[in-house]
Amino acid sequence: MAKLVVTPLGVGGWVSNPLLGTVSFIVEAGPLTMLLEAGEGVYAAMRRCGFDVADIDYVLITHKHGDHALGLPTLAVHARRLGRRLKVLAPTDLDVELLLRAVGIPDHIAALELHPIDPAPEPALVLEEQGVKVYAAAADHSVPSLAYRIEAGGAALAYTGDTRPTPSIVKLARGCKLLIHEATFDDQHRELALADGHSTPSQAAETAREAGAQYLMPVHYRLEPPVLETPGVKVVFPLPCTPLDLHLLP
Repeated sequence: MAKLVVTPLGVGGWVSNPLLGTVSFIVEAGPLTMLLEAGEGVYAAMRRCGFDVADIDYVLITHKHGDHALGLPTLAVHARRLGRRLKVLAPTDLDVELLLRAVGIPDHIAALELHPIDPAPEPALVLEEQGVKVYAAAADHSVPSLAYRIEAGGAALAYTGDTRPTPSIVKLARGCKLLIHEATFDDQHRELALADGHSTPSQAAETAREAGAQYLMPVHYRLEPPVLETPGVKVVFPLPCTPLDLHLLP
């Protein structure tokens, strides 16, 4: 059976407690290894958890905010050092060339193979390789954003990136084993979450229930993991550098 293992590297957002790190994951799907999100500090987080750029086949970025994309220049530097090209899936409005020019390494664009994706409400297959499938759909954030679904070995995980509750993510996550969903604001700040393009813990739980996800992993919180009551959905909390094998979840 092809493996599907997710290892959290960081669990916070741009204004979270810095000890949480910026949200990112290593996903080992069959023979492929993917990095979900490339925010600032992601390379250091990878190394702490025993991974390096040489291990990565694909980088999947949800949107252009700094806690999701500012680590990409550092990854490009190490990819060039290793003599390889990183395959990067990202929304069409993420101007990677502009980002590399801004930090003074425009020539490092050659170390990246860019695959721009136009966010759309219906899930679309964006990658199929060696028995692994990746789907993308639009999230509902303050900038154009993607959510991803990764399938391998008969199991699936979905990851929202930053988003308000939206039907496109319910469709994308339908029947998945694990839904990794942002929970940036407390439930008492629901209106602020809506205005800022984010979700609350109860909204994450409701999305998981609507999608029929078996497990929910809340991420992108600001201080500490939220307390959740989710009838019908089991909650797993992310532990940095601790792999979670989806095939071993009951």
